[in-house]
Amino acid sequence: MRKFAVILLVWFGLLFQAFCAEAEYKLVLVSTTTNSVRVRLPLTDVTGKVRVKEKAADGFGIPVAPSKTVLGKKHYLEWQIGYDTPDAKDITVVPEIKFTRKGETKYGHELSKIIFEAVRLGLLSTNELVREVALLKKNATGTFEESRAVEVEVSTNTTADGFQSTVQKLPQFTKTTPYGSVQIQLKQKQRAVGYQAMIYVCLPMTEVLALDGSPRKSGPAQSKETVFYDFNRDNTAFLMDIVHAFGIASQQHNEDIRKILGKILEAAAKP
Repeated sequence: MRKFAVILLVWFGLLFQAFCAEAEYKLVLVSTTTNSVRVRLPLTDVTGKVRVKEKAADGFGIPVAPSKTVLGKKHYLEWQIGYDTPDAKDITVVPEIKFTRKGETKYGHELSKIIFEAVRLGLLSTNELVREVALLKKNATGTFEESRAVEVEVSTNTTADGFQSTVQKLPQFTKTTPYGSVQIQLKQKQRAVGYQAMIYVCLPMTEVLALDGSPRKSGPAQSKETVFYDFNRDNTAFLMDIVHAFGIASQQHNEDIRKILGKILEAAAKP
């Protein structure tokens, strides 16, 4: 009986370790090097916030199976980037960035941490953040979510079996740079009625790095493979494009981003 209990305990221990490893792999992690802010991204978590897509003429991209596809120049990572979390213990949380939205306390993470570390490393200046805050104040109304609508086209003809064709057009804004692109898409809310603006950062596979910091070689993804992307002095304008995308995406994002940049400026001013 005791032997069975020991075996059961060991089995549960191994299962727990496997679960923790799987959960850790899916996390987007932000760290720093001497001259960059480095982001670690999962390459094979096809149901998560980071997905591999193939470039398409319509700009939306085609999802692919990363482990069965030779990933190269025509592929990119679509990252649904976030900037806040209610979890004060989140691995990417920035304690200095704390604000309230609709009675709930939020902490900066992901994009907020990238900006915070970029300022700390001197990649971004506080003057750039001050200018962005002033610009976002001017764009606080009439943003993408509030001014754009989903269009529906209904065919006047029906098919032989009685079904009618309906086409739904979702608006999208895209800004493309040599280092990647940022997209604003209007999508249906998952837990509420209506539509919301979603921000996606699209990183070309030619720009991502392997574990040793070298460019990732073309080829299928390995099991639980992670890749890295560096924000450095060369692509700070792209980083600010991502910040600005949130500012013009919706009034709520605009307000949140201004609060976050304000907190970063406060932290930077402290001796």
